Amino acid sequence: MNVSRIISIIKKINIHVVFFVLLLLIVGIIVLRLHSWNNSGQTVDLSDVNSSDFDREVLDYFTPYTYTGDPVNDEDEMIIACFGNSPLADDAGTEDCLAEMIGEMTGATIYNFAVADSLMSCEDTDIDYENGDRDLFSLYWLTTIYTVDNDTLLANARYFATYSLEEIAILSMLVNLDFNEVDVIVIMYDLSDYLEGRRMYDYENTTDITKWACALEASLELIQTYYPHIQIIVMSPTYGYALDEDGNYVDSSIMTYNNEGTLGSYIQYEADVCYSMFCSFVDNYYGTISVAEAEEYLLDYKHINVDGRKLLAERFMEAYEYYLKYQSQ
Repeated sequence: MNVSRIISIIKKINIHVVFFVLLLLIVGIIVLRLHSWNNSGQTVDLSDVNSSDFDREVLDYFTPYTYTGDPVNDEDEMIIACFGNSPLADDAGTEDCLAEMIGEMTGATIYNFAVADSLMSCEDTDIDYENGDRDLFSLYWLTTIYTVDNDTLLANARYFATYSLEEIAILSMLVNLDFNEVDVIVIMYDLSDYLEGRRMYDYENTTDITKWACALEASLELIQTYYPHIQIIVMSPTYGYALDEDGNYVDSSIMTYNNEGTLGSYIQYEADVCYSMFCSFVDNYYGTISVAEAEEYLLDYKHINVDGRKLLAERFMEAYEYYLKYQSQ
């Protein structure tokens, strides 16, 4: 075929048709690529995914012992006080309790002030004793007992029959313990504040006790003011499941309540407070029991089994041993 014949054929072809055919070809290729990438014929079960498959940045922040004053606790034996809810309160008084595990690993005397159904934040700024207000056992109000001698909480709670004997015993033990002798305070709350939709933080009022991380900040501020020698180790919640309106488990990394953030957002705010106040922070959400380990270590949507508590105790020891290393220097 000569050149003039080829030119004649090309002139007869509609250039718009050519472009249309090319466009269809390109779109077809894109659709096929997306289909093969997004639908391989398999579903992903997070319970089968190992935590090592994720590239996660753990938010741990371990601080050394920085107190430069005269020694307060002259005893050789370490004393550790624990505050929080279910992770520390479950199976209290038995070897399966996380607080007891910490005592066994450290050899320290343990005082456990954790209350299973308590929250770190408060529902209100005042306590309604007559109706059994659970705010009484929030982190901030318990902290006021041994920092600003707020023993009226115990006196008022005894007056009302809305609190159990076990709860009164915790308040009484807290009133009577000399925190000058305490070396370490451990704080661990689970995802209950998140499930309740409590506000996370208020930049205008950073010690608002009705906000999750603000309540922590207010409590840490009191401890550091009145007992600067005490080393504080805050342990974050582990991964846990959100619940929809029918009680079904939902991924807490996508579910929000009360227009607040996901569980990961709560933990980031908690970490930021610890960073800013130079307190040790153990990240259990990414570093101990994440979504990949949840099925193995959770009893339900938030409670941790015995093996999971052992992991938490081991993670606590990382921060504790870092503290001991610098305390002895």
